[in-house]
Amino acid sequence: MATLAVPLIEGAVVRILAALGVGAVGAAAEAARERASKHQEEAEQAKSSPIARTEATTAKREKCKDCPPDKGQTTIRNHKWGPEVVAYQFRICGLPFGDGWITEWNFGGVDFDGFDSSECLLKEAKATYDQFFDDFGYLKAYWKGEEGLLKQAASQAKEAVPRPPVRLRWYFMQPKSYRYFSKQFAAASLPIETVFQP
Repeated sequence: MATLAVPLIEGAVVRILAALGVGAVGAAAEAARERASKHQEEAEQAKSSPIARTEATTAKREKCKDCPPDKGQTTIRNHKWGPEVVAYQFRICGLPFGDGWITEWNFGGVDFDGFDSSECLLKEAKATYDQFFDDFGYLKAYWKGEEGLLKQAASQAKEAVPRPPVRLRWYFMQPKSYRYFSKQFAAASLPIETVFQP
């Protein structure tokens, strides 16, 4: 019954509007009806179409074709760090370690904690440095390691060329040291990506 009423009501409305001189509304209504009909047809066709389609070919990821750090080599470094530091470096860089030693990557005479050839990415992992900062993020007066760490960063940045393809990224396990050294590297215009990765 309701299906029969709709066309009758539409017809009556169009005649009333025409009698009142509102013909443009009838044309607009007709255009709206056509758009709705077209939309309905598209919806019906979509029911039988696949949800998503891609024309992209999937290819195996290739490593950087010419990555200078590939010419580097692993080196064994003796250490006296705690297990947390060694575990963090291993998690970030993935190079082997043992009791009192850890493997690092040497490129151009400079040591890096790790290297990912597929991304042409040299890595440095910094674990427990927040102990050298107060509650407000300022360096504690007794710590004298900042200068050495900044020299290490500058030395690595100088060797990590050409950019691109070579990239250098420092990972920080703790937030205070991450914030502080990110600002220091930026202030010194060192092209080092910094990442906070607990």
